Amino acid sequence: MELLRKYSQNPQFAKNLVSKALTGASASGGPLAPQILERLITNVMVGLAPEIAMITPKLVSGKYSEFNRITALPGANGVMGDAATTPVTQASYVRTGRNLKVLRRKGVVTQFLQDASRDYIDVVAQEQENQLQSHVFDFNTLLYFGNENCDGNQWTGLDSLIGAAGGAIAQNRVNTAYGGAVPATLAILDAMIDNNTRKQGARHRKTFLMSPEMLSLFSRILSNVRMVQNQAGNGLSSIEINGGWRLQAYRNVPIIESRLCRPQSQMGAITLAGAGGGSGLGGVGTMYFMASAVTWDGETLASPEVNLAVGTYDKVTISWSASGAVAGAFKYKIYYGSATTGEKLVLEVPYQLYDGNGSPQDQVISVQISNLTANPTIVQMNGVNVGSAATLGGIVPTITTSVGNAQKNDVPLTGTLAAPMEQIFFWDLDEIQGMGRFAYTNTEGSRFKGLATIEPLAKTDDNLPFLLKTYGTLQDAYDGTCYQYRGAKVA
Repeated sequence: MELLRKYSQNPQFAKNLVSKALTGASASGGPLAPQILERLITNVMVGLAPEIAMITPKLVSGKYSEFNRITALPGANGVMGDAATTPVTQASYVRTGRNLKVLRRKGVVTQFLQDASRDYIDVVAQEQENQLQSHVFDFNTLLYFGNENCDGNQWTGLDSLIGAAGGAIAQNRVNTAYGGAVPATLAILDAMIDNNTRKQGARHRKTFLMSPEMLSLFSRILSNVRMVQNQAGNGLSSIEINGGWRLQAYRNVPIIESRLCRPQSQMGAITLAGAGGGSGLGGVGTMYFMASAVTWDGETLASPEVNLAVGTYDKVTISWSASGAVAGAFKYKIYYGSATTGEKLVLEVPYQLYDGNGSPQDQVISVQISNLTANPTIVQMNGVNVGSAATLGGIVPTITTSVGNAQKNDVPLTGTLAAPMEQIFFWDLDEIQGMGRFAYTNTEGSRFKGLATIEPLAKTDDNLPFLLKTYGTLQDAYDGTCYQYRGAKVA
């Protein structure tokens, strides 16, 4: 930052100038930049999202990135005689690939603000920093929860990939019972590491992702740690104090405190409405639904449970209305069950509709389905038939497999904001036998080794516009070495 370089030898003077630039007091000329500036000046970008610093960027050419996904290692038992002809064995691969996605933000700074603040702060650099912070939060949220089968403009992240190769019941994706459970030992973490080791991940780069509160809980479990103050040299006895430490790693696996693992809000109420006059939904019975949203803070607590008698309906519409929509969400998760507190994930829907060019349009506020199974047939979104242009603006996407086999066992996150069900991720960052490689194609003016690019745009009128962009996707070479635990609670 220009301000810090210019006044690095006189910190107090620099602080006074920053305060002057920020103040909204009367007779001061008004604030020249947002109040949040003082915090942003001291931010380190990796501190915002250390997960981004962990992945391995890989430059590719084109819009499609190909890679080998391992399906099996070479066969066992290579025993034979010394004069034998050695048979050929090899690992099994599937040649696959993913389309790179576009993540962009456009910012602008007026010439007036630049001139008015030039003696105090570089407002162009600062606004770029503001935009970069939001860009990093978007990037990180997609790393965790992106799902291109739900929203074709997203890349797919850990939540949709972990357990994908494990069939209906994946050993590397675990759900607690409805309501969650408080860990009493470190066995949860042991199980993740042991599972990784069993899949040949012993020497891989890897990390735990959990909330600060969950890390505090695991740290408190180590109650047998003591701090000894030895004062024997002064003729006094040693003093032993019950203590402990905050885990930085467990069994040589580092721990990242993540903002995306603990719900910080709750999805608002949803409503149900039956339609049609047949028995396509299964005849007599009751439908139970809950819904959640994915935001910068991860998945929210699920909405309060609602139910509707199946009756003679062919379809059911799940709505959350414009006033109940979660601002800035990335997608919604719909949970269904045939009994109370028995909901499982059946569908993910995008937060917004798009026009034919992919420009964001109206928010999604309802979805109508015609069967009560995982990945149900979607009839309408926002009251408009799927595949047709929405009267509210935008194109209604076609969604067929937004929920993978392992996700079908996911239970909604419930509880209170003081004690919610949380998620813990174990992320194997190996490029070949894990999910640690991120393919990208933008290169000029790169930050984060090419993962983000800031470039100026043509100046128009009395302002300076700029673009912040990422063209890329996470590559899932092998998901079996990763792990996800849903439903742990702190209290």
